[in-house]
Amino acid sequence: MARPRTPVGSHGAISVKEVAPGRWRARARYRFADGTYRQIERFVTVPLDAGMSSSRRIAAEKAGRRRAAEAIERALVELTRSGGDAPAPTMKIAQLGQAFLTSKAGDRTAPATHALYARTLDKLILPRFGSLTVTEATVPRLQALVDGIRADHGPASAKSARSVLSGMFALAVRTGALQRNPVRELEGIRQARDGAKAITQSELEFLLAAVRTDARLSELDLVDLIEFMAGTGCRVGEAIALQWDDVDLGNGTVRLHATVVRVVGRGLVRQDHGKTAASGRTIQMPARLLEVLSARRERISGALVFPTVLGNLRDPQNTSRDWREARERLGLGDVKLHAFRKTVATLLDSAGLSARDIAEYLGHANPSMTQDVYMSKTAGTARAAALLSEIVV
Repeated sequence: MARPRTPVGSHGAISVKEVAPGRWRARARYRFADGTYRQIERFVTVPLDAGMSSSRRIAAEKAGRRRAAEAIERALVELTRSGGDAPAPTMKIAQLGQAFLTSKAGDRTAPATHALYARTLDKLILPRFGSLTVTEATVPRLQALVDGIRADHGPASAKSARSVLSGMFALAVRTGALQRNPVRELEGIRQARDGAKAITQSELEFLLAAVRTDARLSELDLVDLIEFMAGTGCRVGEAIALQWDDVDLGNGTVRLHATVVRVVGRGLVRQDHGKTAASGRTIQMPARLLEVLSARRERISGALVFPTVLGNLRDPQNTSRDWREARERLGLGDVKLHAFRKTVATLLDSAGLSARDIAEYLGHANPSMTQDVYMSKTAGTARAAALLSEIVV
C-alpha cells in the first residue's frame, strides 16, 4: 500500500544528526502551499572541549540534539502559521536566511556559491541580527550591521554580507512580506583593489626559466601547471580541473569548462562548469604548451592532467600557497597565479588583438570587463595561440 502524501502545510519526520563535532543539524521535509516539498534545516553548535569527561560529552551531545530539534520545530511552527508561504513579516531574520538558502539550493546555485552564502549568513549576519524580525530590519539597522562587519572583517566580507542580505530581502518582497528591499538604500562599499598585476614579457621569460630549474617545484609536479597557466591565462581552478578528455593533442586544442572548488561538508569538488556562463571555451594552445602536454601525456596516468603527486584533485588554496613559497624562494616578487591571466591579456593587447578576441580566449562574458580589468591602456583563439607561441618560449 502506498504511503499517504504529507498534507499541505505540514511536515514529515524530523531527523537530527551530528554533522561535525559539536555541530548538529535538524531536518524535515515540509509541503508548501503549491504542493511542492522542500527540505527545511536548522543547525546549532554546542562547544566541545577535547579534555571534557565522557559524562560531560554525553550531556553536551544530548543538549545539541535537543536544541537542534527545538530549532527545527520553531521553524516548522512559523511555516505552518504563515500557511507555508515564506517568509512572513513576523518571521525572524534567521528564518528568512534559511528560506533564502533553501531557495538557492539545487541546480540554481553552484555548490561553492551556496556554501559561501551559508557561511556568510552563519558567521557574519545571524550572530548580530538573527533575532530581529523581517519588519524590524530597518535601513539604519542594516547599515549599522554592514558597517560593523566592515570594521571587524574588512570590505570584502561586508560586500558578501550585503549581497546575501539583498537576496534575502528580495525574497521577502517577492512573497509579499515587505513592500521594498531596504538593502537597496544602503551606502555603497568602496574597496581598494590590490589584485594581481601583469608582468612584462622579459619578466615572464625570466620567471619561467627559474620555474623550470627549481627542484621543489619539480618535486611537487608544479612546473607544467605553471607553464600551462602562463601560456593560456586560464584560472587556477580551470587548470587543475582539466582532464585528458578535454585535451586534443592532434589539433592542439584544449577545452576549459570545469573548475575545482571546496564545498563545506564535501571537500574538493570538480564542478562541471566554470566561474561564469562564458567560461566554457575551447582554445588553441601555443606551440610550447603542446610540447609540454604531449610529453606529460606519456608519464601521467589517470583522468586529470595536473593531479597531485598522489593522483588526486589539487586544492586551489594549497596550489597558491606552494606557488607563494616558490616565488619567495626564487626571488620572483609578488607574482600571484592570477598575474599570469593578466599578463596574457596584456601581451595579447600589445600584440594588437581586439578586446573581443582576448575575451574569447580568457573566457570573459563581456569584452568591456576584459578592457577595464585585464588589458593595458595602450580572434579568435588560433590567432592568440600563434602570438603566444612567439611570446612564451
